[in-house]
Amino acid sequence: MPFENVSKETIIKQLQKIGVKKGATIYVASFMPILGNSQTILEDTVAALLESIGKSGTVVMPAFNWDYCTSRIFDPATAPSQVGVLTEEFRKHPDTLRSLTPPWCTFTAAGKKAKEIVQIAGTSSFGSDSIIQYLYDVNAKYVLLGCLYNDAVVHVHWLEEKFEVPYRYWKQFIGKIKLHGELMHNVSYMYARRLDVNTDIDSHHLTEKFEKTGKVRVGKIGLGQLRCFNTQDYVDFMTPYFEKDKLAVLVSEARKNFE
Repeated sequence: MPFENVSKETIIKQLQKIGVKKGATIYVASFMPILGNSQTILEDTVAALLESIGKSGTVVMPAFNWDYCTSRIFDPATAPSQVGVLTEEFRKHPDTLRSLTPPWCTFTAAGKKAKEIVQIAGTSSFGSDSIIQYLYDVNAKYVLLGCLYNDAVVHVHWLEEKFEVPYRYWKQFIGKIKLHGELMHNVSYMYARRLDVNTDIDSHHLTEKFEKTGKVRVGKIGLGQLRCFNTQDYVDFMTPYFEKDKLAVLVSEARKNFE
């Protein structure tokens, strides 16, 4: 039996069921194959997200591109998002704005708070002056469209930076940003993860424990699931784990290098 493609109307209905309302600020992460191969699925999904939050709401997505880290000039107008087809579709939407710094950790936004968000000039990827901090401060809602926490919840990295986990280290990048045809000097910092170390939130059963708190609304869509929860609820849940053990999200085989 062929897979039935998901319509814009279905996406809107399911978003409403998991608690996405007009006026909300939502951070969206996605795995689009669950919605089928309709030729219009990307634009339909973007339209559904924007319609669901209305003119008073805001949609935010990652638009990460790591070319700058290899000494290339970063042009926010042309550098594609390297974290999924929906994020690239959203980046190209006429109502979407993009942040500038750090040049590898940019975000796109559309809606009422978009201009305010993209003007945040963070010096580190997930620090106290970052867009991630802003999303925490306004208690944005996460919307996980077909993906799990380990691939989507960037506030884990915010916590890793906050608690200065030993498997990350400060790394400086100096380069240039191209803005309206002019080159700008830039210095940014990344609390970079060691390349020989992997983390996995889901494998430690933290995902399962968080969902048992009742703070997550889960729905079905296409071949996968939708999840929605508040940023502050997630951070409040994870903080005690980091307070007790800075290695809380490391995969088991990596722990022995730090214990």
